[in-house]
Amino acid sequence: MTPNSFFKLIQTILSSKSKPTFFAYNFGCRVNASETNHLSQIFLDYSFRTHNSSDLQPPDVVLVNTCAITNKGEKESLRLVNSIHRRYPHSHIIATGCANLKNLKPNPQIHALSNLNKSMILDSTNNYPYAIHVPDKLSQYRRYLLKIQSGCNQFCSYCIVPYRRSKLWYLPIKQAIDQVNQAHHLGFQEIIITGVNLDLYTPKLSNLLQQLLQKTKIPLFSFGSIPINSINSQFISLLRQYPNRISNFLHIPIQSASSKILKLMNRPYNQPQVIKTFQSLQPIPNLSFGTDVLVAFPGETDQDFQQTYQFCQQTKFKKIHTFVYSPRPQTQALKLVKQHSPISTSVAKQRSKLIRDLVS
Repeated sequence: MTPNSFFKLIQTILSSKSKPTFFAYNFGCRVNASETNHLSQIFLDYSFRTHNSSDLQPPDVVLVNTCAITNKGEKESLRLVNSIHRRYPHSHIIATGCANLKNLKPNPQIHALSNLNKSMILDSTNNYPYAIHVPDKLSQYRRYLLKIQSGCNQFCSYCIVPYRRSKLWYLPIKQAIDQVNQAHHLGFQEIIITGVNLDLYTPKLSNLLQQLLQKTKIPLFSFGSIPINSINSQFISLLRQYPNRISNFLHIPIQSASSKILKLMNRPYNQPQVIKTFQSLQPIPNLSFGTDVLVAFPGETDQDFQQTYQFCQQTKFKKIHTFVYSPRPQTQALKLVKQHSPISTSVAKQRSKLIRDLVS
């Protein structure tokens, strides 16, 4: 599906129905959620209304924004597309996101919208904000997702994202300020800053945050997640200067606290940098942390895992998203699987449970 065929489909539906309906499903990250909301706003702007359970007729359009960060997530995304088609065989289904959409069987009612074409559609809207009545839970609580960056070329060895979102994009600071002010005018009270890899935000996250704090009146800023390398002295200074306007919870993915494993993962930092970053943040009053941990990565020994476990234990994370390594096509970690002794399923599950139990 091209941008032209996307808008043509909307016009075709409108020409045959006065009040068409749509529904949106979102999988995965906050960037996906932001894009789903912006696409939903396009339908609302074209006089579609949100389909609900009381409607006797099926939705005219169903949007499914897929995820591929894990093999399980990708399968679930594509399975939902097929399930919706079986339930609503005459509805138009727009499947987009990071899943391999080529795995969908050709069907005139299922339209595969690539991430590249999706970004072109979103660019055509000039990044105007979506409204509170967009059908997503965050909006109901007046929390707005501000996507400031997309795309990745870091190529962490386990990650499929650079192969599915290769185009780098960022929102200039002035446009970000304008969008936040418009969102505030629409009634939003919190801005959640998000991106695929905020390390790649060209103007730098700290510079953006400082400008947003100075040139907008939104009550609260928070973050989807913050890369370790985006936390610098300027960022820490802003945390101290604006304790009531910056969320006191920071989600900082580490993946591992073993320098050996971090190097195999091709993460752009090592154990000493992880420790130093959290040590610089911990003196700030009322600050709490979340993180992501990937266990059973190829080559992870008991000693490597213990370094991660002990760090998480000492840091006292409030939330930990724990993942067991999932082989993804094209990634460099597939070579590591062949080079290292396999980690049994039972050991992988045990390591995952030990990490999860730290916050239970």
